[in-house]
Order: sequence, then C-alpha cells, then structure tokens
Amino acid sequence: MQISVIMPCHNAARWIEAALQSAAKQTFQPLEIIVINDSSTDDSVQIIERSGVPVRLIEANVRNAAAARNLGIEAAHGDWIAFLDADDIWCPNHLEKAAKLLENGDDVAYMANHLLLREDGNTEELSDYLRHDLPTATNLKPELFVECCARGFHFGHSTVLFQRQRLLDVGCFDVKQKRRHDLDLWLRVTRDKSWAYESEVAALYRVDTPGSISKNVVECEYFYLKALLKNRKGFDTPGMTQMIVSSARRLMSLSFVDGQAKDFREARRLAWPHLGAKLRVFYSLAPSARPLFQAGIRLKRRWVWRNHPQPGAATQ
Repeated sequence: MQISVIMPCHNAARWIEAALQSAAKQTFQPLEIIVINDSSTDDSVQIIERSGVPVRLIEANVRNAAAARNLGIEAAHGDWIAFLDADDIWCPNHLEKAAKLLENGDDVAYMANHLLLREDGNTEELSDYLRHDLPTATNLKPELFVECCARGFHFGHSTVLFQRQRLLDVGCFDVKQKRRHDLDLWLRVTRDKSWAYESEVAALYRVDTPGSISKNVVECEYFYLKALLKNRKGFDTPGMTQMIVSSARRLMSLSFVDGQAKDFREARRLAWPHLGAKLRVFYSLAPSARPLFQAGIRLKRRWVWRNHPQPGAATQ
C-alpha cells in the first residue's frame, strides 16, 4: 500500500511547518507529500523549503480548495490518497493504523476520530453531541455514515483516506461545490461501497484559524444542504431526510439573521421545498418585521445551541 499525502496551501505560513512535520514523522512513511501552493502571498513557500521535509510542490492559481486538491490527486503516484489541511496536525501513527485496517480489504475510504485544536495550543474532545461512538471497524455500509451524521457525527477531513482509483472513477472533487466539497466527495465515493473507521484519535483539527472559510456560516450551510440534495438519491434513508430537513431549517435561520437579502433569497430557493408549512408561513411574513423576528430567532438559537447543539456546516 502506497499513500500519497495531499496538502493544499493558501497563506498557511503560520501553521504549515507543523503540518508537514506531522506527515513526515509518520510511523508508516508516505510515498510522497504533495503541497499545492494556491496563490499564497505570504512566505508559505519559503517555510516549506526551510522545513527540511521533502515535498513535491505544485504552484497553482486556481483559488479553489477543491481544484487544488484535484491537482494533487492527478499528480499523485500512490494507490491511496490521504488529505491533510495545512493548519491541521496528524498523530504519528495515523497512516500506520489506516494501512493496517485497509490492507487486504475492499473498503474505498477511511476516516478516524480527532480532537479539536484551539489557537492557544490546547486540545479538547468533541462535545458529547458530536463525539463519535463508532468502534474501530471495516466493511461499513455507506448508509451508516449518513445515519451517524444525522446524530451529530463531526466530519474530520484531515483524517480521510481514499482509494485513488475510486476518486478518479467518481470525478474527484466537484470544483463548483465551493464549500463542503469534502462531504460531497465522501458521499459519492462511498455510494454502494464500504468504508473503514478508526476510533482512536488520528489528528488535531484546528478550529480557530483566522479567515477560515468555515467562518462564513451562511455560505457553508448553503453548500452543506446542496451536497446533501445532490447525493440524496444514492442515500434514500431516514437519516438523509432528517439531515436535509434540519439543514434547510438552519439555512433559512442563518440567512435571515446573519445574511444579506441576496443570501436569504438564494437560501429560500434551495431550502423552501424542505420546510414545513409553519416555517413557510413564518418566512413569508418575517421580512415585513425583520428586526423583531431576528431578535426572536437569536434568542431561540442561543437556547437551542446551549442545550442541543446541532450537526452541520455551522459546527464545522
């Protein structure tokens, strides 16, 4: 088994050396580490060159994380692809555990547990609602992933490995899926195939990165719902229906309270068919008294998130 590591980089000078060192110091050595420098204007390249980590550096000007990752997949020589974001860190035995689980099996994808890494350097476990309760296992059905997500499963993309040929077969990342292209690809790769999961922590997922694309919660939720709708025919399960309904409600709330008028119109166009009758009435009337309704939604949101945190793009 040969593993190619793919790492997109855009102005990641502050974190990329730690990410590279964590990939280079794996107990199961990767075949190669491919860094796609996508239009960085900081000193990321100089830090990569000074890190002492052998990398294949690809210069790109695609300004799109999905497209940058696709360049890495196309250039890779390994039969498996491991993704590591430039601000995340792998545990030393991440690839070793993955290789042991995947060898001699038919799984096309792999994912592992992870911790959250704060800006101050401290780590913390996922909240009780988001914590993974899956045991280490192989040959997992694709529907199980959807059911887990419906219960709050936190998708840690920097723990994911894919069979390279399977990625090529499904067309790699969708560059039009600006956000949550990781979820979209996972659903397409695992459709009608099996996957493996490692319950031990494999990576530290940074959650306080300044300027992170996940800070735009309205846009993230929009593309989260879009990814679900795009793949729902392949996952006709109660979990998928639940996720779509929940995401549609979150998207309408987020776009109404935190977005602009254009965001609300686009959200309504995507989410409207999946809203209940009461919410349709509410969002038909709400724009006429927006400040009042916004205040009410904010109060409800604080109560809900304090007592029942929700899965989805707003948490990722």
